[in-house]
Amino acid sequence: MKIFLPQETISAVKKKYIFVDTCLLLDWANFHKKEKSLFSDSLNQLIINDCALVTVEPVIVEFFLGSNKESLKIKKAFLESLKITIIPIRSVEYKIEDLVLEYGEKARGKLSYVDICLGAAIKQFSNKSLVLTRNYKDFPERIFDCSAIFSISLSQEIRTYCFYSYDQNKAIKTIKINDEKIPF
Repeated sequence: MKIFLPQETISAVKKKYIFVDTCLLLDWANFHKKEKSLFSDSLNQLIINDCALVTVEPVIVEFFLGSNKESLKIKKAFLESLKITIIPIRSVEYKIEDLVLEYGEKARGKLSYVDICLGAAIKQFSNKSLVLTRNYKDFPERIFDCSAIFSISLSQEIRTYCFYSYDQNKAIKTIKINDEKIPF
């Protein structure tokens, strides 16, 4: 496994809150022991650059789903090693309704509660936060911007992760369009 973490990416995420998506945590859980260590080291590089790894409660619940007693213990230890701060959902829930309007009708049945919570979190802390994911469809470019990327080369595939920021200017245009479609 090789990790490509460009200097531009490190610079782009400096002094930001990085909201971690479940897919990143699940990828780590599925890596072999040596790969887990390398991946953890790469994430810790970001922390060294004045970043804080954070997430919202629903991400942790989704990460823990399907665990047995032993795997739950391992997952908790991993989160502690990364020093991830868990934000209570009540801290961002008032932004969820706004973001639902921005996503519009196209999101119906295609967006999870966890992803809307992550989007609301980076909307809340828009100038200081990014979401880290490899599920680009969950963060449409008409609302979010891809600020930076990094890749992991595995034996059978390459995975690309993206840091998305909330774009207030795009959001204003989206809300105006969506307001016209609301029948009340």
